[in-house]
Amino acid sequence: MPTPLLDLLDAATEARVANPQLRPSVLASLRLAAANGQLRSGRLFTLRHDGEVREIIAHGDPGQGEEADRELVTRARDLHQPQGDTQVRAMPLGKGKRVHGVLVLEGADTEVAHLLADLFLQWCAMTEFATIEKAELIDENHQLREELRSQVSDHNIIAVSGTFRRVLEQAHRVAASTATVLVHGETGTGKELIARLIHEHSRRANGPFISVNCGALSETLLESELFGHVKGAFTGAIADRKGRFEAAHGGTIFLDEIGEVSPAMQVRLLRVLQEMEIERVGDTKTRKLDVRVVAATNRVLEKEVEAGRFRADLYYRLNVVYLQIPPLRNRVEDIPHLVEHFLNIFSQRNARYIEAVDRRVMETLCRYQWPGNVRELENCIEKMVVMTPGRELTPDLLPMAVVAFDPDQEGDKAHGLASFEARLNQWMRSEVHAAVERGATDLYERVRAKWERYLFESVLDACADNKSKAAQYLGITRNTLAIRLREISEPSRQWTVE
Repeated sequence: MPTPLLDLLDAATEARVANPQLRPSVLASLRLAAANGQLRSGRLFTLRHDGEVREIIAHGDPGQGEEADRELVTRARDLHQPQGDTQVRAMPLGKGKRVHGVLVLEGADTEVAHLLADLFLQWCAMTEFATIEKAELIDENHQLREELRSQVSDHNIIAVSGTFRRVLEQAHRVAASTATVLVHGETGTGKELIARLIHEHSRRANGPFISVNCGALSETLLESELFGHVKGAFTGAIADRKGRFEAAHGGTIFLDEIGEVSPAMQVRLLRVLQEMEIERVGDTKTRKLDVRVVAATNRVLEKEVEAGRFRADLYYRLNVVYLQIPPLRNRVEDIPHLVEHFLNIFSQRNARYIEAVDRRVMETLCRYQWPGNVRELENCIEKMVVMTPGRELTPDLLPMAVVAFDPDQEGDKAHGLASFEARLNQWMRSEVHAAVERGATDLYERVRAKWERYLFESVLDACADNKSKAAQYLGITRNTLAIRLREISEPSRQWTVE
């Protein structure tokens, strides 16, 4: 290749590297060629897929009118061959059916014309490929957003129990606001699902939802992960990197396991929540934020504050709106519906057709306490679907921990029921929730009647059904005992008097 052509190629390549957009690259190349006396003027007609002109990129004064240019462009496009003469030539950019554009040059020799045509063809193809790729990414992003919305839609959240329905109602109400939300619940209850529901029903739904597990990272890593860092801030920081707070700008950040963060990190988080601005690690520049914060924990933060492990000011800053997710053992009525939901998911995912669930399986699942909550139930159903040889879920497929669980066994520490008092407390909370749900006004009488019956039956059994002795042990009169027994229920045994 002659030296002038090499110089033009080098200069055009440098111009392309400096500004890789199509228009400035083409203009710079045409100017360079004209300045070197290699052409008088040039016009690039970029074409759409239907062959119509999309854009004209021109340099220099044309020696002929636009109508003559368009006639040349049309012939070159349709015939896929160069048109014109040595003074004005039109060169199609493309092969086969797809012509990306037509380059019209005046006063250019054949070698310069072919060099520019080859360069511009590559640039046009790259621009079109980038445009298509961007459109595909946008479409994929839209599909993923719709998939996420469907996953957190009300149709995919099982809420039969009144306690969990109230949590969903509260989440819908708070979603319309900008308030910070603190979600409390045991592991596996669906705290992130509630956080996503709040995001997807808020005005920030088209913004990012960024999730961070604060308990999974050390203090140093968490600081860099949340706030980002600048190049050279620490060993391994080879480039600037923005943190999760910046990534969530315009959207929502979900801080899971917020109760696990160190006191030093609590101070930095408090400042971020107060000022809505951050500084990257190793940087002094302050960056403003527009982020909605939803935090979650399985710890009781009030007790953590009392113990001095969690800052009170941060707790109150987070606890603007408090959502308590009930554990699965307090939503037993949801279990059959959750089983059906997960059964449909894993049957499709594993190409299995399950027709039925054995009655004993459902009874066992409803009796189990589910320390891992919904996540544990989900894993249990997936395992059973994968392992079943037929079309029914049978008891032999149940995990041993579920089968061996005895709800009446004392000291069951593995399931969070370490004592009778713990069971009593759990049952009492359940009764209170049920009473609130139905708007009851007889909660005290119902609870007293239930537990008095057990007490009276135990004492009467010990006294061989002798009311007088039973009343003596109870420290009440025999008449009072008789009245209370009639109020509780009609006695079905024969009482003896001594």
